Amino acid sequence: MHKFITYIIFSVTLLITQMASGQDKVIAWNSLSAAEQKTLAPMQDTWQNLSPERQAKLRGNAQRWSQLNPQQQAKIKQNREHWQSLNPEQRENLKANRAKFREMSPEQRQRMQQAFKRFNNLPPEQRAELRQRFREMTPEQRKDMRQRFREMTPEQRQELLKNKKPLY
Repeated sequence: MHKFITYIIFSVTLLITQMASGQDKVIAWNSLSAAEQKTLAPMQDTWQNLSPERQAKLRGNAQRWSQLNPQQQAKIKQNREHWQSLNPEQRENLKANRAKFREMSPEQRQRMQQAFKRFNNLPPEQRAELRQRFREMTPEQRKDMRQRFREMTPEQRQELLKNKKPLY
């Protein structure tokens, strides 16, 4: 009786494992749609060597890609090219900053996003000037300037920037 129960448990376990792994079947390149093949073309030569999980993930990405409008696709391409142009230290800094952003409270993230939008809405010349002025500051001056900016109203900030007063 003990052997029979062990056999049943083993058989059920094997069946469940096979059913679960059935979802992880290799995806043949020819089974991809034309749009998926076009999107995944750089992967064609190595496709058969990828794990089924990786194939499924890439296929899902290709399906989502095809649902994006051309402007969204162009923005993603631009971001990817920018990422690839960064050196390892710059990439690590970006990852660390992204982690800090995720750790912020929703209110802090919202304020940060609003500040970023305000900065991006400035004329390019003014953004370049602000970047230069910020680079020239010492760490203490930057910290002080950030604190003073947080305490200002949007109107006060605009006035400060318009009059090109020292930020520190």
